[in-house]
Amino acid sequence: MFGNLVYGKFSLKETFWKFGVIGIFFCSVITKIFKSFLLQKLNGVTISYYYTHYFSPLKMDNMILFLTIGYFVCLLALILYSIMVLFGIWRSSAEYDKSIWMRHIARLMTLVIIYAGLNFVL
Repeated sequence: MFGNLVYGKFSLKETFWKFGVIGIFFCSVITKIFKSFLLQKLNGVTISYYYTHYFSPLKMDNMILFLTIGYFVCLLALILYSIMVLFGIWRSSAEYDKSIWMRHIARLMTLVIIYAGLNFVL
């Protein structure tokens, strides 16, 4: 399925709405949930500051470690998924011949959606 997405085998409407808008929204929300739980557990300390000043492998808090790994895995998945969606919509819109305006609007809105999704998480 992801191969078909990357190579633009789905229609522009399906790729844009199903994979672009809804898919990036759900990936962003799941990543934001991990981040909010992690920041609540860290009591206002940033992740990098915690791991450089407070973290000790001998007195490790397993929940913070689990939430950190979950957050970074979800963030990596969001970035990779966004790249796949970007390629998919770009290639799918190249095959769209009904309107040249819709082709370019879909490309532009995809960049806006990816920026908003990453900005929401970071």
